[in-house]
Amino acid sequence: MTSARLANGVPMICDVQPETAEGDDRNCIIDAAYTCLSEPHSGAISVAAILQRAGVSTRAFYRHFESKDELFLAMLRQETDLLAERLDRICAEVPGGPVDQVRAWISGMFGLIHDDQTRMHFSVIDSDEVRAAKGYRETREQAHADRERSLVGILRRGREDGTFPLTNPEQDAIAISALVSRMMLTQHYEDKVRCAAGAEPSSGLRVTCPGRHPAMSFGRAGSRF
Repeated sequence: MTSARLANGVPMICDVQPETAEGDDRNCIIDAAYTCLSEPHSGAISVAAILQRAGVSTRAFYRHFESKDELFLAMLRQETDLLAERLDRICAEVPGGPVDQVRAWISGMFGLIHDDQTRMHFSVIDSDEVRAAKGYRETREQAHADRERSLVGILRRGREDGTFPLTNPEQDAIAISALVSRMMLTQHYEDKVRCAAGAEPSSGLRVTCPGRHPAMSFGRAGSRF
């Protein structure tokens, strides 16, 4: 067991067993980084502050991360990998055709704003401090491609079966993902609004948040999607 005492005198303890200490140390560091970055603070968060909150040693930190930037990139990869896996699973399990699967993909994205911890995590990894990490842009671009891969597959199936005959799967997946992301950013942190999503092949993708946003369309009648 390792422990540290915070500035307010409250001990922060990371209780681990020897056989799982290394993996738990890594998780403790990541959890502590999220906590530190999500709380009001001035200036950059130091590694020392994160380790104090986690209750682990500097040596433990450098066993897992070469730098604070690498820690931030690990946080980004962990969260975006989970999202990509979730979207892949949702789309694979949803019955019906491409329209139903597009709805499920969009609903899966909007589901992020309904979970307090997930919403906080994405807010942190999108913060200026984390975005300044070396390699962030490349890692984020790969994360976008990973989360859009299931949507690309759906659109390809829709093109093949005639549901979306004029779609360009790769380009439209990027555009749909960007539109959904912009709408999610407009949601207040404490807003519990439930968002409904639908696809209308003849007039484009329509995403509606009842009581909060007007309907927004992607594309137009006769367009690719």
